[in-house]
Amino acid sequence: MSARLLLVAPPFAGHLNPLVTLGRGLRDRGFDVRFATGATKVDLLREHGFAADALLPDDPHVFDRIADTNGPVRSNPLLLTRQLAANLRLLPRARSEIDALVRRDRPDAVLADFTAPVAGMVALDHGLPWLTTMPTPFALETRTGTPSYCGGWGPARHAGHRVRDAVGRTATRVTKRAMQRVLAPAFRAAGTGVYRADGSEAAYSPTHILGLGMTELELDRDWPAAFRMVGPVTGTPEAGAAPHLPSGARVLVTLGTHLPWAKDRLVEEARALADGLPGHEVVVSLGDAARRSPDPLVVDGRVHVYAHLPYDDVLPGCAAVVHHGGAGITYSAIRAAVPAVVCPQDYDQFDFAARIVAAGAGVRVRRLDGRRVAEAVRAVLDSDRSQLDALATAAATYDPVAGVADAIDDALKGHRTADGR
Repeated sequence: MSARLLLVAPPFAGHLNPLVTLGRGLRDRGFDVRFATGATKVDLLREHGFAADALLPDDPHVFDRIADTNGPVRSNPLLLTRQLAANLRLLPRARSEIDALVRRDRPDAVLADFTAPVAGMVALDHGLPWLTTMPTPFALETRTGTPSYCGGWGPARHAGHRVRDAVGRTATRVTKRAMQRVLAPAFRAAGTGVYRADGSEAAYSPTHILGLGMTELELDRDWPAAFRMVGPVTGTPEAGAAPHLPSGARVLVTLGTHLPWAKDRLVEEARALADGLPGHEVVVSLGDAARRSPDPLVVDGRVHVYAHLPYDDVLPGCAAVVHHGGAGITYSAIRAAVPAVVCPQDYDQFDFAARIVAAGAGVRVRRLDGRRVAEAVRAVLDSDRSQLDALATAAATYDPVAGVADAIDDALKGHRTADGR
């Protein structure tokens, strides 16, 4: 009998889409796959033939309200604490709902996005294997190397950088412990904490953490014993006709699917970008998959604005891409060997930008100023592509579905051994 898997993620493209791609591959390998996510994506999953259940169904947009802030959060401790508090308030009910699903469907293992640790807690409650997937592996705390969420620090190139990194790692841990003290009642109600007794991070599986990224893109560091890199996962589950794109040399501009405040001037800056790139068509994706259409919403000279564009389909025909530093667009651009101009807006995007620059896959700009971005695009168009081509070659060597399937088999064997079966 095939192993039954419960896959859990919030209904956000950067977190759910990789699990959908993996779910398809695992289903093809004989696994019985079902999902739990926010109500806004349940119908989409069912269209793809998956059994799916909605979490917190009476409030379909509860997850979006937490993620889509009114302005940047970045490393602001007060804003981060407020966001964490909002997440913690959801955990008791989400835990209860996932527990009911596990009791009903009796999965053999739980595969959860790293932002859905509550699913792992339920798995541990039932003695089931828990595997964590991480499109942003650098979010893990490590004993050595450059910490993340510090504004996008680059690699350590001298002793001063190594001191900086040590201070940053300590500050990260101190900050997290302080947040737990401030939110102690909420953590107790959720039945969890920031760290386990052995010092490992409680948000991730203690035995199987699967990095959906590339070792070749990461800065030098160690990794927890439970970690393995299985490769980048790109693609989108939304079906639809191929977009009708303009002919000629194209530059894609996108700021992803979240953070609407960051897109207020996106089309205006795209026009300025087009003015600075004669001979290129500027193609803008607004990241709204619900309104996806093959036709542009607006055509203004050489600027073509679409509600949503699938990166893997569009990027191979682009000369360059201007983006925010999200996981999906970062790895899609690397796969297609398209140079990037990165303008990070919030969250882990600054860390992706640092890695893109360090790996020779693009450059970073501080502001989405169309004319300055045009200068940066011209620079990457004229740059040496050898490092980017090497990254694209490395990306093709990964088989993330096989890596995840092997990890699941390993977890199931370990579970049977522990049970004496």
